[in-house]
Amino acid sequence: MNKRLLLFISLVLFLYPVTVFPGEWTWQNPLPQGNTLWGVWGSSGSDVFAVGEYGTILHYDGSAWSAMTSGTTITLRGVWGSSGNDVFAVGSSGTILHYNGSAWTAMTSGTTNTLYGVWGSSGSDVFAVGSGIILHYDGSVWSAMSSPSGARSVWGSSGSDVFAVGWGGTILHYNGSTWSSMSSWTTNQLNGVWGSSGSDVFAVGANGIILHYDGSVWSAMTSGQERPLYGVWGSSGTDVFAVRDVNGILHYDGSTWSSMTSGTANNLFGVWGSSGTDVFVVGNYGTILHYDGTVTTTTTVPATTTSSTTTTTTPPTVVTLIDFDAFPGNRIVILVWSTASEIDNAGFNLYRSESENGEYIKINDSLIPTQGSPTQGASYEFIDTEVKNRKAYYYKLEDIDLNGISTMHGSVSATPRWFYGIFGMFRN
Repeated sequence: MNKRLLLFISLVLFLYPVTVFPGEWTWQNPLPQGNTLWGVWGSSGSDVFAVGEYGTILHYDGSAWSAMTSGTTITLRGVWGSSGNDVFAVGSSGTILHYNGSAWTAMTSGTTNTLYGVWGSSGSDVFAVGSGIILHYDGSVWSAMSSPSGARSVWGSSGSDVFAVGWGGTILHYNGSTWSSMSSWTTNQLNGVWGSSGSDVFAVGANGIILHYDGSVWSAMTSGQERPLYGVWGSSGTDVFAVRDVNGILHYDGSTWSSMTSGTANNLFGVWGSSGTDVFVVGNYGTILHYDGTVTTTTTVPATTTSSTTTTTTPPTVVTLIDFDAFPGNRIVILVWSTASEIDNAGFNLYRSESENGEYIKINDSLIPTQGSPTQGASYEFIDTEVKNRKAYYYKLEDIDLNGISTMHGSVSATPRWFYGIFGMFRN
């Protein structure tokens, strides 16, 4: 991670602590590293691993979180292990790391495709899924499996009963010899899968969709949400947690899904627990939340919340955005935006996707610093050179305030073409 950005984030977190609301979940702030965390898994409640951006790996020993040396700056998306001394982490560019109880080392995956999820029935029967690929580890080497498509998440009740979910409502099943497609009744992207058994499986995804498999068919459940869901885990089929962006944790009690008060407005991506009263959730800016089973009467986060000990007020919208546009060039896209005012704004990030509803990847190396003020806006420009001609790209703009709260804008799109290099770039 850029040293200047690290120092900036550390100063921000010191001077402006992340806003936390009273609720059922408690904030665990491990380090002022600020990197987004994508996945979490543990062998017990006192042996938990969280992975994320820039090769971040954090470990919890039951009392405190500490940083581990991963040996990479590649973004890590998923983590799973057969024990605390046999842990696998996967991520971008086909990255697979293994932890033997003392150190993390890189493994040969045989692919450069992004890997999003990992799960196994044992340390010698491990599955990793990603963009257009499913890999299997037999205790010695990783090899590509023949499958109808790739996936974003994987879970199984055994090595011969494995489920993988992904783009376009994809649900795959492995019976110990072959992968086959299952009917999901949706075209929404599915981001997470978990089950209490092979006949009690949950899948979550875009637009708040939750699917359930009863051993025969998949059917839609009522979530009461429209925001995307990213992760799912439970202690049993009647005690299931799902996480989403913007203050989102849902709980299923065997009958209905209901919202929980997470205590943060940050996006949440991963969930795992050692039991229903010892659950960890991870997300943006190094967010780590913990649930100990204590339920309060509060079910929503109002603009101002008052208790007998604290009063926390949600900050106002930090950026008044005038416009956000993308202009194509020859193998470039120029992104421009302007603001009318900026209140407590720390800066901006830009994200790119190859489809409007696909995964958006951050394209700026460090936070784009603010130039505006509460009484005066500013104009910004960023040139994306990591694009190809004759291909459509979609972009989103993120502003981050000094409390670490994120607001997304967009999307906008552009298609670079070679003739823009001859005739110039068309901008209104």
